[in-house]
Amino acid sequence: MNIVWCILGCLLFFSIIMDIIQTTLSMQGGGWLTGRISHYFWKAALKISGNNGRSRILDHVGYFLLVIILTTWVMVLWLSLFLLLNFSAETVLNSTTKMPADIWEKIYYAGYTISTLGVGDYIAGTNLWRIVTNIYSFTGIIFLTMSVTYFIPMISAVIEQRKLGIKLSSLGDSPQQIILNHWNGKDFSQFTSQVMDIADSLIQYSQHHRAYPIIHYFHNSKEKNTIILQLAKLFETLILMKYALKEDVKPSLRDLKPLEIAFENYTEVIFEVTYLTRKEDQVEFPQTLDLKEQNMMFSEGDFSELTKEDAEIRRVFKMLVHQDGWKWNDIENQ
Repeated sequence: MNIVWCILGCLLFFSIIMDIIQTTLSMQGGGWLTGRISHYFWKAALKISGNNGRSRILDHVGYFLLVIILTTWVMVLWLSLFLLLNFSAETVLNSTTKMPADIWEKIYYAGYTISTLGVGDYIAGTNLWRIVTNIYSFTGIIFLTMSVTYFIPMISAVIEQRKLGIKLSSLGDSPQQIILNHWNGKDFSQFTSQVMDIADSLIQYSQHHRAYPIIHYFHNSKEKNTIILQLAKLFETLILMKYALKEDVKPSLRDLKPLEIAFENYTEVIFEVTYLTRKEDQVEFPQTLDLKEQNMMFSEGDFSELTKEDAEIRRVFKMLVHQDGWKWNDIENQ
């Protein structure tokens, strides 16, 4: 039975180390454990909130997840060393009496080894276990350092996410309102002049998702500044510009290209770092009554020309909006 504990301890050690490395260093999203904890904790919180994006409960999920993930890393490392120490009775000795440690003393020894506390009232019984103790001590030091260097910049990424949401909300309250706000009677130069800046911010936000996938679960219950609603609203604005506006009104597609590429990159990243499942849902097109009254579009728009790529991105945004506790028509009512 002792060899079973030893094997289990080794498996836990290497598994949690891989999770920490993948989460903090890989730029490929959360590790095997971190990603699942984040996903299922969010689903539980969303269910408790009644799938209501306006619920203040969801505002607390992000930082709760940070605490849970950090605690999980510590506890699994602690447990793995404790299991290894149960390989034999002589793995840990009392430094004064040289008597074998009991189960509680081994738990204590494993804990202060990982925390690098190093009190010294218990010692490893053989050279092999001294080496194991050193490995875990170094792991503890590296782990604490990586945690600090990972979580502090992640808070900055969350702040940038909030800033982007507020910035996009200033464009207009709905897709058609964004178009009307930036139409000067001749062209959309007021909008296209911002395209490169917005695209750059969106690309940075996408890469933050790779480095800090937990920011996906930092929710904002204020509808007007919620990042996912603002992104969905902006993409629907592009859809109207490309497929609904008259030829003599619509902006050059070349001017919109940087933003299109940024959105394509964003949706690719989302599928890589989250557990989003593709669905073939129908997505309602945005309202256009005000545009029709301004004689800026065809009677119904030429949405039949919608490309496969644009249709897929719209479906992704509908899923993200619902996953965040909102309804699709919320992009029209801000």
